[in-house]
Amino acid sequence: MKNVLVISGHPDLKISVANKTILDEISARLPQAEIRKLDELYPDYKFDIKAEQAALEKADVVIFAYPMHWFGVPGLLKLYIDKVMEHGWAYGSTGNALKGKKLLVSVTTGAPEIAYAEDGVMGNTIEDFTCPVAKFAGMCKLDLMKIFYVCGILYVPGVTTDEQKAALVDKSKKYADELIAFVESL
Repeated sequence: MKNVLVISGHPDLKISVANKTILDEISARLPQAEIRKLDELYPDYKFDIKAEQAALEKADVVIFAYPMHWFGVPGLLKLYIDKVMEHGWAYGSTGNALKGKKLLVSVTTGAPEIAYAEDGVMGNTIEDFTCPVAKFAGMCKLDLMKIFYVCGILYVPGVTTDEQKAALVDKSKKYADELIAFVESL
């Protein structure tokens, strides 16, 4: 199995159902994978740049896992990209540290999938909203393999019923099955 690195960009996994379930499934089924939970490692948003770069250098497969926030990556993951992906290391004429590594993107949304149809309420597709990540991958010479997404898994503490929460966990596990099977096929 290749060296798999998961970068969790969820800003607060303590209140997550879907992303937490997906990460738990990856941890159980791909125990050799390194999972870096940015919200736990860096609650102050001050990254250890060298440690993060070392983890990325060691990886063959990188997975960015995050909930869509306001049509893009959460602020924590955006700052991670801004700080860790330094010019001359990740991109630029001498920036080849990530060249050829495989990238998977795992996105969760609260809105249902129909909302992300071209004529849906969001007005754009998931692929449209993940375009900045795809462009980032190209700039860093990462091989973007696939953008995985699961929609309609909104959890609101105190509002979501126990039955709804159980359904979200089941849906997240099925989604994780697909993601893990793809990783295992690489």
